[in-house]
Amino acid sequence: MQEQQIQEGLKEKKPKLTRDEKKVLKYQRAKLRAKILRKKIAKKVKQKVHHMNQEAKEKYSEIKNLAKNNLQLGYESGIPIYIDLEYDVLMTDREIRSLALQIAHVQGINKELQFPIQLHLTNVRGVQKNELEKQGLSKWPVHHYELGLQELIQESLEKGISKEFIYLSPDADTYLESVDPEKCIYIVGGFVDRQVQKYMSLNKANALQICSKKLPIESFIKGTRRPLNIDRVVAILSLFYQHKDWQVAYEQSDNFNISLAERISRQHQKQE
Repeated sequence: MQEQQIQEGLKEKKPKLTRDEKKVLKYQRAKLRAKILRKKIAKKVKQKVHHMNQEAKEKYSEIKNLAKNNLQLGYESGIPIYIDLEYDVLMTDREIRSLALQIAHVQGINKELQFPIQLHLTNVRGVQKNELEKQGLSKWPVHHYELGLQELIQESLEKGISKEFIYLSPDADTYLESVDPEKCIYIVGGFVDRQVQKYMSLNKANALQICSKKLPIESFIKGTRRPLNIDRVVAILSLFYQHKDWQVAYEQSDNFNISLAERISRQHQKQE
């Protein structure tokens, strides 16, 4: 009798989910996967720290203790950088996810920068907002808005903010010569471009009638010329402000592709 009831139960069809219910379920699963991945990464870092010598552990703890203060300092008075997220209609879901990951990485970089970034995210809504929330947007000390870049620039003008907006573009005609957070606000196009479409950010700057400039780092890039990731552009701006040397900024920005624990371990291995 019991077996018959089980068989009948298996034959019963589960109610079909609506389209909205499927979207919610998909979002919840993706958020859970991101959480699991973060835990795995944290576990690997913990293992790496465990195997450090005492001097390396002290250096790691020192930097980690500064991290929280660094993020708050950046939020309040860091180098102002806007990420223009109005390119979502031109990107696939995979590219939007990649963009969210790059912005999440900026949070990690900002913990270590001597001159942290004051990050502003524009046009945070729809699919992009969902992807950013999966990465932890609600916990980040960043300024984010539903408004687009044009509306935010207009608001700044109405408030009497006199800083110059500079849109960074690899296709600009002139180079960025300095980084001055007192006089300028820097804009980075939030666009993950697998096919390397030219003039996207330059056209946007022209449409907004604001200045466009490119980083003078072409001679340092090895191999095929490709657009830099957003997290690396952010790091380069801060590092140049610190060292006043584009080559040093470019080379040191590459270090952030390796975790803090891994970098400290390697440094101490070389010293030994």
